Amino acid sequence: MSTAAKVGVTVAIIAGGVGYMIYTTVSSGNALEYYKHVEEVVGEAARWKHERLQLHGNVVKGTVLKKPGSLDYKFALHSKGSWLEVTYSGIVPDGFKECGELIVKGKLRDGKSFAADELSAKCPSKYDEKRDPAHGCGDDLRPAVLAARK
Repeated sequence: MSTAAKVGVTVAIIAGGVGYMIYTTVSSGNALEYYKHVEEVVGEAARWKHERLQLHGNVVKGTVLKKPGSLDYKFALHSKGSWLEVTYSGIVPDGFKECGELIVKGKLRDGKSFAADELSAKCPSKYDEKRDPAHGCGDDLRPAVLAARK
C-alpha cells in the first residue's frame, strides 16, 4: 500500500471517529443543555418550559424536605431574589445543604417548579464571607416559598 493510501485511510478513520463522537453527544441531548441562573429562567419561564437546563443557584435555608423512607427531595433554589421549587429523587451529593450552591439539571415544568434529575454541589469559596447578596441562604425568600407550598 502506498504512503498516500495509508494517510488517506488514517484520516478517514480519525474523521469517522470524531464524527461518531459528535453524533452521539448531540443525539443524547446532553450537548444541548442551557446553563442558566434561577433569575434568568423565572424571568422568562414560558421560553424555558420543557427545555433541558442546567440551573445554578443556592438552596433557600429552611426549605429542604425529604420524604421519609425514600430518596425524594423538595427544596427551593434561589438567585438574585428569584426562586424555584425543585423536586429531585436520588442520592444527593455530599455538598448538598441549606444555603449551599448547586447546579441542578432537568426541566422547568412551569414558572415556579423544576424537575431535577441530577444535582451537583459547588465547592464553597474561600471568600464565602464576602459573597454578594445573590448568593447565600435566601432568608427573605423563605416565607414566600413556604406559603406557596400550602
